[in-house]
Amino acid sequence: MFPLISMMILFPFIGFALLMVMPARSYLNRLTAVFFSGVSLVLGAYMLIAFNYGNPVMQMTESYTWINTAYFPITYSVGVDGIGLPMVFLSVLLSFLVVVFSWDITHRSNQYFAMLMLTEVGVLGVFTVTNYFVFYLFWEAVLIPMFFIILIWGSARRVYSATKFFIYTHASSLVMLLAFFALYFEYHQLSPTHAFTFDMVAINKLSPTFPAFFQLIVFIGLFFGFIVKMPVFPFHTWLPDAHTDAPTGGSVLLAGLLIKMGSFGIIRIAIPALPLGAKMIEDWIVLLAVVSILYGAWVSMAQKDVKRMIANSSISHMGLVLLAIAASVFTLNDTNGWSMNTIGISVADFQMFAHGLITAVLFMSAGVIQHHTGTRDLDKLSGLGKHMPLLSTFMMAGFLASLGLPGMIGFAAEFSVFYVTYLSFNVYLIIPILTVVITLGYYVWALQRTIFGPESDKLDFSRIHDANWFEIVPMAVLIIVIIIFGIIPWAILNPISGSIAHWYSFLGGVTV
Repeated sequence: MFPLISMMILFPFIGFALLMVMPARSYLNRLTAVFFSGVSLVLGAYMLIAFNYGNPVMQMTESYTWINTAYFPITYSVGVDGIGLPMVFLSVLLSFLVVVFSWDITHRSNQYFAMLMLTEVGVLGVFTVTNYFVFYLFWEAVLIPMFFIILIWGSARRVYSATKFFIYTHASSLVMLLAFFALYFEYHQLSPTHAFTFDMVAINKLSPTFPAFFQLIVFIGLFFGFIVKMPVFPFHTWLPDAHTDAPTGGSVLLAGLLIKMGSFGIIRIAIPALPLGAKMIEDWIVLLAVVSILYGAWVSMAQKDVKRMIANSSISHMGLVLLAIAASVFTLNDTNGWSMNTIGISVADFQMFAHGLITAVLFMSAGVIQHHTGTRDLDKLSGLGKHMPLLSTFMMAGFLASLGLPGMIGFAAEFSVFYVTYLSFNVYLIIPILTVVITLGYYVWALQRTIFGPESDKLDFSRIHDANWFEIVPMAVLIIVIIIFGIIPWAILNPISGSIAHWYSFLGGVTV
């Protein structure tokens, strides 16, 4: 059987290795990055075609023994189901488009593109691996290239922002690792064979029966590790700084893929492994979600930097993901054991995919404005529409998609989130739905202050021209994908729902 997933991961790694030894300013650097990320994109497109959408189990699986000892067995195991499929496709698509968008990078371009390749390797591993220890290795592998992307190619405060990003995400990752080892040793104690394993499927089949206090403590550790990465209030402060000082390509990958790793971890690992722990702090999860939604939207209103505004809006939209997860109500009864409404989990995964596409367009738009005008200050931007019509078109399309315009994926995703929220919390839906009004306010205001209005006297319009081909093409591709899945959202939602039901069936008596 052809190792499709391993090849998808291997090609960007080969690209990384080659780029690190290539000349710093060679024209071949960008071509090398395009080729190796392009191969992964082709393999990802083939995966979409070859995937059996009626089968909810892990497909295209591979398993290779890495460390074969009785006390510390490590197996490289990967596979894709409906939960991971949209994130894998998003990863290969955004990685390729970011390489194209970064066509004009000349400063140490070999290393820049190498870091993009290594980031792709890490996120693909996170979204496909089914071994807790290897999951952690891929998780940490993402941290290293993004740190250097911000540190070397970032803006004025890049050292501060890169360091803050590293400290926050690495510290939370260590807590997550401790939780993994707790699952590892507890499984050994309670399994019939007293085996040692990091295999997710093996542990998840037994872990819902672990003692309640154990589940609570370990779930908090996992949850903390994942929500810092999302990020969720009050562990969010690294995100606006990292986005503001990262180069555009780094911001796209950071918002489109890296913060999705956190919510993916909650969906794939934390809740199915430790459902009782999740139930015991369910109210806190709801509170954190609602506060993040309102806080991110409200703070976005006050921003004068286009990029910082979009960064804070990501906190709000990722809060919607967490709210959808919390809306999957847990019940416990004497007949069937654990019973769970998994609709919210499915919607959360879909919202992650939608936000990854939309936020990529928004950050690319902010990057084009910065590259062509020299500023992102909303007080200095006005009247760009006449001079940058292509940018204005795609920027407006991105904002409308994020607002939830019908026919675009943002509408299907956010409507689904509000639907499951209503099913679980009834009239309390009014609290998170207020963000629609706030979001409308800051997006329309930003459009009015950049695209429309009179020409700003603080800009030299004689030197401003429209976006280049390598900036327009990635945005155009993303808008097309946003519209396609906005018209046929079931193409993503159906496989997600089936696999969520199967994966969570370990809890017993899953109800969809």
